[in-house]
Amino acid sequence: MDALVAAIGKTENIAVIILILMCAGLGYTHIVWRKEEREDRGKMLEAFNSITTALNELRVAIAAMTGKSV
Repeated sequence: MDALVAAIGKTENIAVIILILMCAGLGYTHIVWRKEEREDRGKMLEAFNSITTALNELRVAIAAMTGKSV
């Protein structure tokens, strides 16, 4: 136990421990950020598909009214 306390007591080891904790925190933040980005991208794709469907239906309606292909 004394060896552990002595190892943690050194400045260099404390800096390494802090660096490891910071990297772990940044890794967790990155994972959460990517998950949120995936959800946002899915919603954006869904909106894009609904806009595309609406435009295609509008094209069909215009073609039916005019009798020409649009």
